[in-house]
Amino acid sequence: MERTLLVLKPDATMRRGVGAAILERILDALPDARPLGFVERGVPKSLAEQHYFIHKGKFFYSWLIQFIRVGKVVATVLEGDDVVKRLRAVLGATFVDKANPESLRGKYGLVGGVNVAHASDEPGNAEKEITLWTRRTSLDIGSKGRNSILAYIEKWQGTPIRATQQIRSLCREYTQSYSSRAHYQERITNLLIGECPSWTRRKIQKLADAVLGNMDLDKD
Repeated sequence: MERTLLVLKPDATMRRGVGAAILERILDALPDARPLGFVERGVPKSLAEQHYFIHKGKFFYSWLIQFIRVGKVVATVLEGDDVVKRLRAVLGATFVDKANPESLRGKYGLVGGVNVAHASDEPGNAEKEITLWTRRTSLDIGSKGRNSILAYIEKWQGTPIRATQQIRSLCREYTQSYSSRAHYQERITNLLIGECPSWTRRKIQKLADAVLGNMDLDKD
């Protein structure tokens, strides 16, 4: 029996319908996996730095820290046979452009590393991540998480999901354009507004900025 950490990133939790769709698909695809605990919260910088410590010093490290702190995340632990590998298969390849279109990242990810979710890559790291998140947040793996997940799905599953392809197109255009970055940030913000109820425009602009920040890594 294995356990793995699942964290929905801000591009899933702020796009409310996306977060609900991802959780619903995971429950359907892994019916025997038991969710342990559930928390929705912001990520302090110190937790982000510890979570991504393995990438410290890499050119994308600062962006990772920025991105996961744009908005709240949802975290839970799944327990089941071979659950680490099975969950990662449902999510798809790490980078959106390499993910199977039918996988969760292929369907809902925006660009590159803006890929909707984190899942532990192997059982040993899973236990380390679970220890970190249970110590640093109110994620209580002694409690059942399924009912909380179902409540989250019920609350947000009617939220529209319609901007994914348009945002991907804008990102491709951005990498080839001489138009100002602010121009693209505003256009992406406007597309996201319909998918991000209960978030202020300023918060949504931060998500758009993080999306373009990921594209800037390739431009640089």
